Amino acid sequence: MVSHQVHRDTGRTARAARGPLVALSPRVRGLAKLLVLVALLVAAALAVRASPARGWLTPRGIEQLLAALREPWWAPLAFVAAYTIAAALDFSGLVLTLVGGAVFGFWWGALLNLLGANLGASAAFWVARLLGREGLHALLGDRLSGGLDRLAHQAGFAWLLRLRLIPIVPFNLLNFASGLTALPWRTYAAATAIGVIPATLVYTFFADALLSGSREAGHRVFVRLLIAGALLVLLSFVPTIARKLGFTVQPSDRPTVPP
Repeated sequence: MVSHQVHRDTGRTARAARGPLVALSPRVRGLAKLLVLVALLVAAALAVRASPARGWLTPRGIEQLLAALREPWWAPLAFVAAYTIAAALDFSGLVLTLVGGAVFGFWWGALLNLLGANLGASAAFWVARLLGREGLHALLGDRLSGGLDRLAHQAGFAWLLRLRLIPIVPFNLLNFASGLTALPWRTYAAATAIGVIPATLVYTFFADALLSGSREAGHRVFVRLLIAGALLVLLSFVPTIARKLGFTVQPSDRPTVPP
């Protein structure tokens, strides 16, 4: 009888001792993933700075690199892959968008830039979702992280679409920030697919006009550059113009289940 009692007491003590460790495991695991995400981004940036790739990640450097690869049939695939990887590793997508317009022209460049921007945005979203979300939850706690999740559910599509239409909002920052919330990927992908169209078309046209300006001279080039500059200015007013025309997106009050 005594031995059974001692055994039960020992079992309770062991479970009590394991309890805090088990409760702490998700927090530790989440923080570890967040640290891995930060370390990955920092390491990628340092690697580029310390390697010859730093010279490639300039408009002229990437243009020269892709110009040499323009002839092969797989050049567009290589460009889209480079765009996707660059966005997932927090490199500037704007540089690649400009290069896409300069190297492939407006029509092909716009198509490839849109494809690369959407794939890169989704890649960055999932990097942040898989490596950073648990850590953010552990840092902020249930109350604050829960509030952010509710906001993402209720105003996710409208909020993201409006931010995508504002040129000064960093593309990569929005990608990673969305992945850290409970915003469903399908909502994110839909808002991104629509929201990146104006900026991508304008920047592609601008890059194509600049490249034409370096090859040509005269009134035609001046007009193209003038149109490109006007479009860049007009891009800042896209959200306001859409609102004036009645194209508004109301936040949804119906909660959705995150993936």
